[in-house]
Amino acid sequence: MGDLPVPSPEMVHAARAHLTRRFGKGVEALLWETHEHPLPDADAIAKTITAIRAAHADRQEPPTPTDLGAALVVLQAARLDMDRLEAELLAAVHAAGLDWTQIAAVLDLPDAAAAQERYEKLRPRLDTPVDHVGPPEPGDNSPSG
Repeated sequence: MGDLPVPSPEMVHAARAHLTRRFGKGVEALLWETHEHPLPDADAIAKTITAIRAAHADRQEPPTPTDLGAALVVLQAARLDMDRLEAELLAAVHAAGLDWTQIAAVLDLPDAAAAQERYEKLRPRLDTPVDHVGPPEPGDNSPSG
């Protein structure tokens, strides 16, 4: 958590775009072409892993270093998004009435202090600039940069 540098939103956008152009097929490619809507991060990473495995198994052309680097950047972005989501959820459930002892019990953490410490470690991630990906707008045929 926080041990890897956070890539800039521009770098994340470029990595998502690269992997979508490289591995997106059918509707995925169409969504990129018409709305600049990238593959979901987990799908882009999984498709990169599949391409690596296929290259080893079938002696196909392996993914390029750019593909591999883009997948690592997207992984960092996915981790940041999950950290942000966890921080938001911890704050929300605490505000909704669960105390830190109850949160610790659900998360299988040793005690209330550990739960609160986890939240405090994640909270700064909420202020980190990110490359937001929203759903394509219905009827919008222009790219949504």
